[in-house]
Amino acid sequence: MELSEIQNRILTPFVEETIRTLESMAGLRATAGAGFQDDPQKFKFKGYAVVAETTGTIEGHVLMHHYIETALAVGNKVRQNVLGEMTELFELNADMSDALAEFGNTAIGLATRELERAELGMKFSPPYFTSNMEDMTRMLSNVTEILSIPIHVENVGRFYFNYLLHEKTGR
Repeated sequence: MELSEIQNRILTPFVEETIRTLESMAGLRATAGAGFQDDPQKFKFKGYAVVAETTGTIEGHVLMHHYIETALAVGNKVRQNVLGEMTELFELNADMSDALAEFGNTAIGLATRELERAELGMKFSPPYFTSNMEDMTRMLSNVTEILSIPIHVENVGRFYFNYLLHEKTGR
């Protein structure tokens, strides 16, 4: 199923800013695949996500959702290009988390700023990252719909933008 116009309008800035930020901070080229709807019952956590909560007209969580291998490849490139660190890391330690947080905060921060200017009646929390199932279990409760867009990174792999849409709870 294709994404609606409003769904695309919300996810497009995240995708565009991420592709630009991958190029500027990591020297990596990327393209977006076609958006689709995921089945909330079959959704699997891939190991690492940068998260921004949305409230207002649409409640949910936007995830920049990486496989661990993709997160490590992107993080190592950010460490090399931005921080001048040439030592490759093979685990999500504090140094890797810092590099990935810098990358994720930059891309998501730029996207949320653009969306707030669009006056869609939405607010975004500051982005944070997670690599544990407890956080994901909490985020997946009351999810009614998941919108996904794959990001294909040349010579690295892929990751996804997932928008976990929640049942309106009367906040």
